[in-house]
Amino acid sequence: MLLSRRCLLFAPAAMLGTAQAAPPLEWVAGNLPPFAWEASGGPRGFAHELAVAMAQRLGRPAVVSYVPWARAVRTVEQGRHYGIFPLARTPDREARFQWLVPLMTVRYGLYTLATETRLELDQLRELRVGVLRGSPIAANLRGERFKTIVEAKDYRDLLRLLREKALDAVYAGAPMLEAAMDEYGQARMRFVLQTTLGEATLYMAASLGLDAAEARRWVAAYRQLEEDGTVARIRRRYFQ
Repeated sequence: MLLSRRCLLFAPAAMLGTAQAAPPLEWVAGNLPPFAWEASGGPRGFAHELAVAMAQRLGRPAVVSYVPWARAVRTVEQGRHYGIFPLARTPDREARFQWLVPLMTVRYGLYTLATETRLELDQLRELRVGVLRGSPIAANLRGERFKTIVEAKDYRDLLRLLREKALDAVYAGAPMLEAAMDEYGQARMRFVLQTTLGEATLYMAASLGLDAAEARRWVAAYRQLEEDGTVARIRRRYFQ
């Protein structure tokens, strides 16, 4: 198996249907709290719990594999039966994935250490700004003429580099970076949001080659969970 560190989520054996000719969807994710991450007590997050609940509703196993985010995106784009979350739906990605379930629209922000004074956009353009490797939002910075863009493998690494002053700022989705601060023991008061720049809707998405019937099953499972209130209950656990 190409992917490692898998979290297997099995439905009761009695509920499993007959084997299908097309491979079933297999989920892959990166450590992106509050949507999905490997916590000390096991994988969790809004999208992770949705994947679990959807698998249980379908009555068959699902697999969630946690790998570096850039590898996760590449695996789903190059593979034929993978799903991923949370993936920003951007124009350059539109035709490269199947878009299954919208999760949330997020704003992207530029964060510095709280010791910095308030900075104008022209000043921010001169800084060394870190972004998540594999994220398309670096294009937002290039479009605004930012000079130095540095990629890192995950939010933990971005926060470390900012704290050690190897970066001057981090550009990321506001709810994700702030949840990462909490998860990795970095007090929010140590950082300040200088400005927001752009937004995108995050999705549970899938490989273009995923069988259409398989994709419809997962979407239908989500809609059932939405109707019975499960989606709202899971959302409340992660978003106040």
